[in-house]
Amino acid sequence: MRVTSTADIGALVRSERQKQGWSQRELADRVGVSAVWVSQIENGKATAHFGLILQTLKTLEVPLWAGALPSNSSPSDSSPSDSSPSDSS
Repeated sequence: MRVTSTADIGALVRSERQKQGWSQRELADRVGVSAVWVSQIENGKATAHFGLILQTLKTLEVPLWAGALPSNSSPSDSSPSDSSPSDSS
């Protein structure tokens, strides 16, 4: 999944959380934030603290890097499909 906006980060978090079978509350408890914060991230709120976003992605076991993919990886190895995740929580 190509990430170019806060909405893309939100969609990624929602998709990965749903793959784990976690509620927003469960993810919030694992990251150490409120369920409201998770909801705001999933809805693309632009004022979130970047460090907490990184912690959230780490909790969801989503690798993150900039630039070209490592030589032993392909886009399908490291991200959810490019289809839009559902809006349900």
